Amino acid sequence: MTTRPRGGATRAPHAALVGHFSHRPDADEWWWSDGMYRIHGFEPREVVPTTSLVMSHVHPDDRAAAEESRKNAVQHGEPFSFVHRITTAAGGDRVVVAAGHVEHLDERLVIVGHLIDITDVRQEAVARELDGAVEDFVEHRAVIEQAKGVLVQLYSVDPDTAWAVLRAFSADSNRKVRDIAGLLVEAAGDNLTPTRGRSPSPHVMLKRLYVDGPDAAARTG
Repeated sequence: MTTRPRGGATRAPHAALVGHFSHRPDADEWWWSDGMYRIHGFEPREVVPTTSLVMSHVHPDDRAAAEESRKNAVQHGEPFSFVHRITTAAGGDRVVVAAGHVEHLDERLVIVGHLIDITDVRQEAVARELDGAVEDFVEHRAVIEQAKGVLVQLYSVDPDTAWAVLRAFSADSNRKVRDIAGLLVEAAGDNLTPTRGRSPSPHVMLKRLYVDGPDAAARTG
């Protein structure tokens, strides 16, 4: 959390779509990866993350939903994934997906998750300006569409957001979208994806598919 170091060089814009965070509600302690700071418009460690700071950057129209998700995670241990808008330190608007789940560390509840900046990717999806992913999307459209459908069902997001999640994980993991889509569709066909409403964040679920295999991906966070 606040004492956990994470290093690494500055990444290219598309590779910086994903920020990682952890939050210990009992002490209001947060740990942010460099990506979290940059998504919010800060340099790494420029500010001390707190719940008040996080909520101040959420668009006023989306704060109630954000607070409800946080409350359900703390009180009921429910995983969450929702789309909302944030305002950066420079006053710019971004569209993000917040996703996370509850873990217990030394008998203390910790919320672990990701913030995925889908602003540019979502605009690309809507306009079908898919830059380097065009060839993959056209050639492997069927399996990618199926994978998007899996994410739509699991996380109650729209297809453009599902595409943005696949693109973000592709950039963050340096794996091709078509390979991620194929593995996700195969896992869904074998009933090895998580249960809707009990799913860990999509980033965690996809990571488990690659690192630990489908059986691990099916487990809740």
